[in-house]
Amino acid sequence: MSDHPIKSPRKLIEVALPLDAINAACASEKTIKSGHPASLHLWWARRPLAAARAVIFAQLVNDPGTNIGRGFKYGKNKKDAAIERKRLFKIIEDLVLWENSTNEAVLECARAEIRRSWREVCELNKDHPQAAELFNPDKLPALHDPFAGGGAIPLEAQRLGLEAYASDLNPVPVLINKAMIEIPPKFAGRPPVSLSAKGRKKDLGLDRSWTGATGLGEDVRHYGNWLRNEAAKTIGDLYPQVEITADMAKERVDLKPLVGQKHTVISWLWARTVKSSNPAFSHVDVPLASSFIISRKAGKQAYVQPIIEGGTYRFAVKLGTPPPEAEKVNKAVSGSKFPLSSLGHSNGGRLHQSGRLCWSYGCQVDGDCCRWPTRSHLSQPDH
Repeated sequence: MSDHPIKSPRKLIEVALPLDAINAACASEKTIKSGHPASLHLWWARRPLAAARAVIFAQLVNDPGTNIGRGFKYGKNKKDAAIERKRLFKIIEDLVLWENSTNEAVLECARAEIRRSWREVCELNKDHPQAAELFNPDKLPALHDPFAGGGAIPLEAQRLGLEAYASDLNPVPVLINKAMIEIPPKFAGRPPVSLSAKGRKKDLGLDRSWTGATGLGEDVRHYGNWLRNEAAKTIGDLYPQVEITADMAKERVDLKPLVGQKHTVISWLWARTVKSSNPAFSHVDVPLASSFIISRKAGKQAYVQPIIEGGTYRFAVKLGTPPPEAEKVNKAVSGSKFPLSSLGHSNGGRLHQSGRLCWSYGCQVDGDCCRWPTRSHLSQPDH
């Protein structure tokens, strides 16, 4: 045991938390679609921001109760401690609400409590031989998350006024955390550099204050739009807009108000194709699709229906519950290692068809018609 033990009161998290409020905020957070880090990248094990914010606060704030047997005097009597604890709970209840994520009044209240508790700890340890180094009342302790993942913990630590460090072996969370906690602070409070672009000063106004990362956000939007427009000039012809016709609206009542308008396609389904093994249709390229389901969400079900017209076919997007044949296509290839394939698993560079059928003409699809790509295939340009 050290000759100079560190004196620290119990933290709020060791005694009690307003769990109902935290749980409700975490559940509500799942419905947030805009402004949430999940919209940047849907990291598979992301922690709720509300929970991270509450836990960090409760780990840093001292519980007001009496500390017994710790070699120092700290805390209030039971009655006063309960009143003070209730006040701290109210701070957490406000802090975890999504709408308060950028509310400076709420955040500053929480930061003030963290600073007050830290100063109390520094005062208790002022006689420690390393007090100047470890217990500086003007400098809060830093937080390091060595397995940062989606970055919820370091992001919320930074929001609460701490110096945050994050690391991870996976390059994906490294990039996520750079975008969330490393780059934005470097540009905090700065106006966007795109103001120098022609006409931008008049559009945005020079007298505007650029708090936080709003200036950086404006630059991201400006140059993102520029990049999109430049890309459209180069490859825009490969992604044509679709004109809504009266025929399309006959089966899709949701399209009736849009008849005559042109709209950008927001999603493309890509599939490899093979020649049909039916001799009568050997000239037809058949897509290898593992599923015709677009959406399974209740009330928003949608699927693609192949329509056979003589020796050709086309696709129609349908709304409503998918028919059994659309479901069967999806289930037939469960576990397939070949993306969008209806042929099954690989073996020696080939794909066994396991009784798969050509959905358009009913004939069996031979596994020899599809192989894993070789180096020569990969070096060929896409068509």
